[in-house]
Amino acid sequence: MNVVGVTLIAAALVVPPITARLLTDAFGRMLVLSTLIGALCGFAGMFLSYEVDIASGAAIVLLNAALFVLVYGATAFQRSVARRPSRSLLPVSLSQRPSRPTRVVAETDAHSLG
Repeated sequence: MNVVGVTLIAAALVVPPITARLLTDAFGRMLVLSTLIGALCGFAGMFLSYEVDIASGAAIVLLNAALFVLVYGATAFQRSVARRPSRSLLPVSLSQRPSRPTRVVAETDAHSLG
């Protein structure tokens, strides 16, 4: 049973920073978010374990895992929407059209050839 306790503690320490990393790239924000996620899941897990009469460590880790799955799904959906090409029926405006390459014509001066 010690292995289960060690695994729960490892999950409680690792999952909140991973979840925060999905939400931000800034290290300072990630520290604050991971602390908030860990504290809120810890509080909610303790409350849930008291109300439902289940093990508190398992409740905390399951809430952490559920939040991770939600955030992972939301960020994956957001990335897939951002990558999707626009299917607008409106024509592309002139400013968005790629410009044609300009043709440079070299003019030689008859007097300079000499």
